Amino acid sequence: MKELKELSANYATEKTNEMVSQIVAQAFADGYRMGYKDREDEIPVDLRDGNTEYIDLGLPSETLWSTNYETKDKQVVFLPFKEAISYTLPSEEQWKELISFCSWSYRSIGNTSCEYKCIGPNGNSLSFCSHGMISTGKVYTKRLFFWLKDISENVDKNSAFAYVSDKIDPQTYKNIFDVILTKTFMGYKLPIRLVKNK
Repeated sequence: MKELKELSANYATEKTNEMVSQIVAQAFADGYRMGYKDREDEIPVDLRDGNTEYIDLGLPSETLWSTNYETKDKQVVFLPFKEAISYTLPSEEQWKELISFCSWSYRSIGNTSCEYKCIGPNGNSLSFCSHGMISTGKVYTKRLFFWLKDISENVDKNSAFAYVSDKIDPQTYKNIFDVILTKTFMGYKLPIRLVKNK
């Protein structure tokens, strides 16, 4: 009788291990298939983080840039530096990388605004509309501004800046434009663009 109990216990252990193995194997296979399907369905240039969409421009640092300015109720948010710094702002190096590794162009939108287009090394593109800044109650448009990360003690902080000059390029017959890093008084209100790493 003892042998029968022993045999049945061994049989139960063997069958239980077999069943658990099958369940784990099935769970692994199901998870693998779901992950593969998610990867197939993924849009390669847009990576979502809450409501902010990011794009991969193929930059050496692998920085992902937000596809638009931060908004509230569909309006671009303008913040003084003290409030903007709580967001994941681009650093000076990330802005300089964007300037150096991308191809830039612009187009006028009416008399008061411009759209600056930035094409990355991988062919993906990003647009920056010139929403300007708010200084002493006035909104200055036609020029592109947004805050950059800055840990200095100075009252003038790093910001991205692009503008179209009145001078004409003799080769293209278009106005000359420039995309640079500048300093802006921290009390002025600027839009914000976000970055993140892959």
